[in-house]
Amino acid sequence: MEILRDRRVASWMERFILLLAIAYLGMHTWPRAWSKLNTDFPNYYLTARLVHEDYDTARIYEWRWFQREKDHRSIDDPIVGLIPITPFSTLVMWPMSEMPALAAKHVWMLVNLALLVPLCWLLRSLTGLSYQRIGLVCALSFPLHRNMLFGQFYLFLLVLIVAACWAYLKEFYLLSGALIAIAAACKIFPVLFLALFLQRRNWRALGSALVTGTVIAAISIAVFGWNVHRTYLHEILPWTLHGEGGSPYVTSAASISTILHYLFLNEPEWNPHPWHNSPLVYSVLQPALQMLMLAPAILLIRRKDRVPRRIILEWVGLLAASLAISTMPASYHFVLMVFPVCVLSALLIERRSVGWLIALLIGYLGIGFPMPSPNHVMGPAILLRVPRLPLMLAVLLGIYALLWSGRNDKEGQDWTHYAWAGFMTLATLFSIQSTFHLQRGVRQEYAYRIALKTPSLFDVDPVVYGAGTRYIGSAFEGYRLVTEGDSTRIDSSAGDDLSFAASTRQLLVEKARNQESAIVDPRNPAKTILQGGRSPMFSVDGKELAFVRNDHGRGRLMVQASLQSDGSNQVALTPPSINVYEAAFASRRAYAVSGVEDGEPPQIYLTDQTHSNTRLDLGESRYPALSPDGRWMAYSHLDGGMWNLWIRDQQTGAARRVADIPCNQIESSWDSDSKSLVYATDCGRSLWLTGISRRRVIP
Repeated sequence: MEILRDRRVASWMERFILLLAIAYLGMHTWPRAWSKLNTDFPNYYLTARLVHEDYDTARIYEWRWFQREKDHRSIDDPIVGLIPITPFSTLVMWPMSEMPALAAKHVWMLVNLALLVPLCWLLRSLTGLSYQRIGLVCALSFPLHRNMLFGQFYLFLLVLIVAACWAYLKEFYLLSGALIAIAAACKIFPVLFLALFLQRRNWRALGSALVTGTVIAAISIAVFGWNVHRTYLHEILPWTLHGEGGSPYVTSAASISTILHYLFLNEPEWNPHPWHNSPLVYSVLQPALQMLMLAPAILLIRRKDRVPRRIILEWVGLLAASLAISTMPASYHFVLMVFPVCVLSALLIERRSVGWLIALLIGYLGIGFPMPSPNHVMGPAILLRVPRLPLMLAVLLGIYALLWSGRNDKEGQDWTHYAWAGFMTLATLFSIQSTFHLQRGVRQEYAYRIALKTPSLFDVDPVVYGAGTRYIGSAFEGYRLVTEGDSTRIDSSAGDDLSFAASTRQLLVEKARNQESAIVDPRNPAKTILQGGRSPMFSVDGKELAFVRNDHGRGRLMVQASLQSDGSNQVALTPPSINVYEAAFASRRAYAVSGVEDGEPPQIYLTDQTHSNTRLDLGESRYPALSPDGRWMAYSHLDGGMWNLWIRDQQTGAARRVADIPCNQIESSWDSDSKSLVYATDCGRSLWLTGISRRRVIP
């Protein structure tokens, strides 16, 4: 009777907690999510909408280009950015792309709510837990609340992974492999489950995943084009894998990469005083710790052990390991922990390990609860301030202990484990060497960095202004024109400032507004100088204004003779066949553009006196800048996934490299002496979250 009474009390406590959690979701999280776009959802929605409107989507990963398209559609979110989201994942929003953004989010929230039904059914089938307890695990997931609030993707991803595990146990191997391929196309990390298929010699699941992945890749390329996928593979994915796809010093992310960045790597503005500045220590620890956490998940897979419980543990081990080694974890990512926690809870309840069950639930709550970044240097104590990583490691070690204790020693020796161990050891050594080379190389740029007074998420489009610098600064509130010199001026007028042009007598700013951009005078932003143009440029004599006009994501260089004209005398300088990305303009007879033609990589085109836009033999190049004396052209050339500065002698055609560093140097402009360059660089930071540098390039 005592046992029955205890069970009834526990059941009523579970119901009470579940009721409170559901009430919090319905009365707090849901209304906040319903009333506002917040972040993340607009990134998916806007990309799908651009595809629906037949836009050229090759530049969707560029911050300002994407922000401009957001502003043109009056999407109520201060700042958007697609990094590191895969193009294919945005197609989930395709059926909603014709709706207004907030209405589309409402539909997506309802879809997410509906997904809880098959999720609970699948988890009950896999674990045997009651629906009440599964519901309790879901409702106590703070990441689930964040997933709803931000309109994120991870509940959908969780359903795909749990369904793939269920299909595997039911021996629907083709379906299991296909579901994992879809999940990996949306978020890269599920590709780790291919190691499970490989270890268990399940060629049907592996083949299905590879074939489905190939079909998905073909669909994505057909929809978005090859250039954006090339950008993702060559430029975005490598940075994401080494922990610099987002701000790498934000310790609230609590990843191995961010903690080690915070402790061992300096950055002049973001992390000037690390606990111990040592790129070597970082380069050794980051790959080694990641591999130590991942390796057991692969090495403990037992091919001949077909007990369902062990197979499920192997699945959740890989899932938990992928979260533990993630380089860019956000709180909503950990909605995926619902699966491992349900599996572990069912096992501990069966064993009546009440103490361990309570410890698991405390760890689960701690993993999901967001913690703010500290406002002062803490050293290794940072792990106590942001406990997600230690708690995640504790859960992962518990899974590994269960896998180790449940192994079948009679299975015999599997020599593939030695092959895996050797491969992972070599991969770690190679990663240590390449990481050290990268971290040592990026610090060469620090000597040229300009110390800015205005804190920003990133700074772009720098131009020398007397003794100071003008640039576009991006913060979480939007984009603003900043002028720094003896004093600092920030354009406070409404709307994003996405580009600008300056002469000795005039300053113009591009304001991105509903439907199209407008070029305005910041002293009187209500008066439009030019409608429907971006990236304004004055001629050397200041009498002509060049700009880029967009048409469905494709740019064309135009020139207007006078600021007072009505636009009737605008002349196109480039043909429709060239999709202009950037331009440098001195006069109608001297200009250069970077752009794409016939789906090829971006190239630089130079004019001559007959307006023949001649493609220069510079390889994949962008961001041209003509020197005031007309002698030089600076540009950025892509090599090894990095945009580095080069200069070209316009008289001889000879080109030489300014720097060879493993990070990006973009958007350069010349000083008035035609000897120095000011440019944006992400060295030591994160992909395209740039600071500003200045260096002399001509003796």
